[in-house]
Amino acid sequence: MFGLLNVLIPVLADGSTDGGPEAAAPEPSAHASRTPDSTVSSASTTPSANQPAGSDAPDLSDSPAPSATLSPEPNTIQYTGTVRIAYAGPDLDVVPPENSEYDNDVHLGLVEPPRISTGLSSSAMALWSGSTMPGRQQCSDLVSTQAIKTVEVKKGTVVCLRTDAGRIAVLTVTSTSNGFNSGEMAQVTVWSEVSG
Repeated sequence: MFGLLNVLIPVLADGSTDGGPEAAAPEPSAHASRTPDSTVSSASTTPSANQPAGSDAPDLSDSPAPSATLSPEPNTIQYTGTVRIAYAGPDLDVVPPENSEYDNDVHLGLVEPPRISTGLSSSAMALWSGSTMPGRQQCSDLVSTQAIKTVEVKKGTVVCLRTDAGRIAVLTVTSTSNGFNSGEMAQVTVWSEVSG
């Protein structure tokens, strides 16, 4: 009986190592590792290819039209700031306005009392007497109907002006002096549209 056990043990041992259940296990595990790789790569490729195409269309439709910022409005301001109105007055058609003895839109006419005058023959101005600051159209209408060549000014005087090139501007005198070179200081707004 002892000898029979010795014969059976080697046979069972050989069947367990050669019997194929452990040999078959590596094949499915190797095959299973290949399947997830191909599935993951195809799944990750599909969403990334579709996602940009889907996200581009809503972004383009939601963006504002570029023509809205390119077309100038009649009330667009070309320049706003401080200018000196002296013997060499400012040319308000350039940005920023430059003082020029011969090419100016307004200059100092007299110092006692301080007066400003239009520069070139095509420029014109009018005294604003309203309680609020005028807009472009209000200044344009005032200059068209009540233009004068010379205005006596003091601190706070508001003058509407049409430049030599046809732009509309509004000047508020901020200080006066008794000298042709120091002249008058004014806060100016020049609108960019040229009148037809």
